Amino acid sequence: MNRSTSLKRLGAPFLICAVVTTAFLQRDAIIKSIDSVSSSPSSPWVTALLGTLAWMSAAWLVSRLIAYLIVSTSADHRTGAHAPEILINTISAAIYILTFFLIYRFVFDKDTSGLLATSGIATLIIGFAIREMIADFFSGMAISAEQPYRIGDWLEIESGLIGKVVELNWRATRLETQEKKVVVVANSDLASRQFTNLSSPTRAFRDEIEIALNYTSDPTRIHNILQAAILTTEGLHPDGKHDSKIKRFTERGVIYAVRFWLSDYSDRARVRDSVASNVLHHLNQAGVSIPYSQADILITRRRRPRKETRINARRLLSRIDWLQAMTEEELDNLADVAQERVFHAGDEIVREGDEGDQLYVVVEGLLEAHRDFQGRRERIGVIEPGQAIGEMSLLTGAQRTATVIAKTQVFALAVGRDAIEVIFKARPEIAGELGRLMATRSLEAKSAGSESLEANEELMDKAKQIARRITAFFSLGSSH
Repeated sequence: MNRSTSLKRLGAPFLICAVVTTAFLQRDAIIKSIDSVSSSPSSPWVTALLGTLAWMSAAWLVSRLIAYLIVSTSADHRTGAHAPEILINTISAAIYILTFFLIYRFVFDKDTSGLLATSGIATLIIGFAIREMIADFFSGMAISAEQPYRIGDWLEIESGLIGKVVELNWRATRLETQEKKVVVVANSDLASRQFTNLSSPTRAFRDEIEIALNYTSDPTRIHNILQAAILTTEGLHPDGKHDSKIKRFTERGVIYAVRFWLSDYSDRARVRDSVASNVLHHLNQAGVSIPYSQADILITRRRRPRKETRINARRLLSRIDWLQAMTEEELDNLADVAQERVFHAGDEIVREGDEGDQLYVVVEGLLEAHRDFQGRRERIGVIEPGQAIGEMSLLTGAQRTATVIAKTQVFALAVGRDAIEVIFKARPEIAGELGRLMATRSLEAKSAGSESLEANEELMDKAKQIARRITAFFSLGSSH
């Protein structure tokens, strides 16, 4: 709360206190005026009324001064947040109770010792009866003053309960779980337990998922695959240091922890699902299997440990949509001549504007595609495992349309133009089928699921254009 708002809240108490105090100081003149028109003496009740009003207005002004100029200002400087209402209300209540005794003593000229004794006994009896509520009240006071959590923070209580703080009152704190259920926790119970504020000191939160993999898997390779899976996940904290670590060894295999940062705990369920899905996808594309619970029994002789191999080239090439135009034998021939390539993070695989004679199929890792716009390089997308780059340059001789750089260590299969040319020479009609498949993919965003004549005509024109370029580039003769 800023100072101008605090001063506005003090305006009414200050004005009323000034008016009542002035009236109290001028009570003799007021009494004379009343007595002049009244037959009964007014001095006792007018004095008591004005005195009571003066004390109460002063108490109102003092409570506002303490609450908004001292407590709120101190809270703003110390925590950057407003002072909790429960603290302000408690201070005001204490001031009014004290004012009541002062009025009883000085306005009505009564001895307060009897009242204090009676109120003390009554307070003791009532306090014993509502001791738990009093404990909740003072615990709420302590929590409000110290502010270990605020509205909107996520708390994890030692019982395993996790919820977002939606309300903090004089008796209890209300938490809303991710299942949209509200849990009420007494302030005294919460103050006596150990809890973790998942939103402090920053709302960024680190989470992890565990996955078991074979002992035969190369840890360096696994870390690279998992890092690529994390980097392709949307919704992570942009400045978080995401990584993976070997956590422990079990009978099932090596336990890897995939660690990632979230911008807020409320995103946890959604992001965990995305990370887990990407991890499974990248491991599957890389040919890394997740082991089942198993036990090896050695009877007569020791066997050499089986070394895990990357996915076979034949299986990977069969996943590329435009290669579906080839026969099983042709795909086998391509797989036989495919070469394994390893790129390190930062390596430039292809450069925009260059001519290319190789197709790269990503097995594991992550690539980034960039284009030059007015002398400035901008990122236009990522290439994930299972995707290919360079097919247009390979088949038509077109220049590379983007610069592709390895984001992580990348393992890929490279297929050269010579291998493709052998297939084209043996079966020239394949050019037309490849043209149709590649045109369908290039126009997918625009014409997928559309039956309009315009979309079909554009697709046919694009397919013929690509087929003619393939035919001309490989000197195959006419193609329909």
